[in-house]
Amino acid sequence: MDESNSTPVLTSAGPPAPLNAAAAGSRYAFVAIPLALLGWAIALVPPLSITIALRLRELDLDRSAANLGIVLGVGALFSFITNPLAGRLSDRTTSRFGMRKPWIFGGAVIGYLGIAVIAYAPNVALVVIGWSIAQIGLNFCLAALIAMLPDQVSPDSRGRVASFISLAQNVGGVGAAFLVQLFPIGALQGLVPSLVGVVLMLAVVAPIKDRVRTERPTERFDLKTLFGSFVFNPRRYPDLGWAWLTRFFLNTTQFTATSYLTYFLIAEFDVSDADAPTMVFKAVLVNAIGLLIVTPILGWLSDKLGRRKPFVILSSLIATAGLIVIALSSTIPMLLLGELILGAGVGAFFAVELALIADVLPNEETAGKDLGVANLAQSLPQSLIPIAAPSVIGAFGYPGLFLGGALFGILGALGVTRVRKVR
Repeated sequence: MDESNSTPVLTSAGPPAPLNAAAAGSRYAFVAIPLALLGWAIALVPPLSITIALRLRELDLDRSAANLGIVLGVGALFSFITNPLAGRLSDRTTSRFGMRKPWIFGGAVIGYLGIAVIAYAPNVALVVIGWSIAQIGLNFCLAALIAMLPDQVSPDSRGRVASFISLAQNVGGVGAAFLVQLFPIGALQGLVPSLVGVVLMLAVVAPIKDRVRTERPTERFDLKTLFGSFVFNPRRYPDLGWAWLTRFFLNTTQFTATSYLTYFLIAEFDVSDADAPTMVFKAVLVNAIGLLIVTPILGWLSDKLGRRKPFVILSSLIATAGLIVIALSSTIPMLLLGELILGAGVGAFFAVELALIADVLPNEETAGKDLGVANLAQSLPQSLIPIAAPSVIGAFGYPGLFLGGALFGILGALGVTRVRKVR
C-alpha cells in the first residue's frame, strides 16, 4: 500500500465510539473548506498587508516601519499561542453543533471586532491591541477550518483539496487587495473587505456536517495538557518534525515577500501612500496568476503519482528564485516578474504541503491539536520576521531582507528530503 495514503480517517461507517463523524470525502466539504479559507484570507489580508501599514504612517510617519514590526510581531505572538490551543479545544468540544464550527463562528466575531478597533485606533497602542484581538479570533477560525481537512477528506483526495485550499487563500489575497484599493485611505478600506470575507466564510461553513463528540474526553485539561497543545515529540514523530520545519522555512520565504511589500514600494519605487494599495493589488494579482497556473495541476498530479516530496523541492527552488528577482528589482516590471515566479513556487508548495502534513499526522484523535502545532510553522515566521526586519533593513535595505528570505526557501528544499513516510 502507498504509504502516503495510509493515514486513517474517520468515516461514517466506523468512527471511534466517542465521535459521530461526517462522511469522509463529502463532496460539499471538498468545495466548502477551500471557499471558507478564501473568506478567511479576504478577512485577514487587508490589515496584514496594507491597511495597518497605511494607518501607522498616518499615526507616526517617522517610526512607521519600526511600529509595523511591533504590531505584526505582537499580533503574530497571539497567533502563535492561539492556533494550537484552538486546535486542542476543538478536539475536545462536545457541542451539538459540532467540534469545529463553534470555534469558527465565535472566532469570526472576535476577529472582526479586532479589525474594527484597528480602523478607528487613535494611536499605535490601540492598533497593537486591535491586531492582537483580530489574530486571536481569526486563528480560532483557521485552526478549526484546517482540522476539517482530515475530518472530511479521505487521504487519496487530500492533495487536490489542499491545492484548492492554497489556491483559495492566495486568491483571497488578490480579492482582498482589489477590495481595499476601491476605497480611499480610511476606516472603510479595512472594514468592508474583511466583512465580505467573514460573511463568505460563515455562509459556506454553516451547511457542513461537522464531527460531533458525543462523550466528554477522558483526558483532563490541566496545565500539562495546556502546554502540550504547543508541542509534539519530534523524536517519536520525526516525519512530522521535518514536515514542520519544511513548512516553517517556506512560510518564512513567503511572509518575507509580503510583510514589507507596501513599504518597499513606497521607499524604492516612490509610490505614494494613496497609490500603494493599487500597486500592492497589481503585485498580488501577478503573484496569484503564477499560483493559478501551477496549483491545481500539481495538487492533482501529486495525488495521481502518490508523491509529495519532489513537488516541495521544486517549489522551494522556484520560490527562492522569485524572491531573488524581487530583491534585485530596479523597475516595477521586474518586480512583477519576481512576483509571478514567486507565485508559481508558492503555488507548487501549497498544492501539496497541507496534504503532506495530513499524511504524517500521528493520531486522528488529536488531529486538531497536531494541525494546530503544524500551523505554528505558518504563524511563527510572522512573529520572527517583524522582530528581525527593522535591523536587517537598516543594515542591508529591503533587498537584504528579501535575499534573507530566499535562503529559507533553499532550507525548505533540504528539509523535506528527511521525511521518510511520504514519497
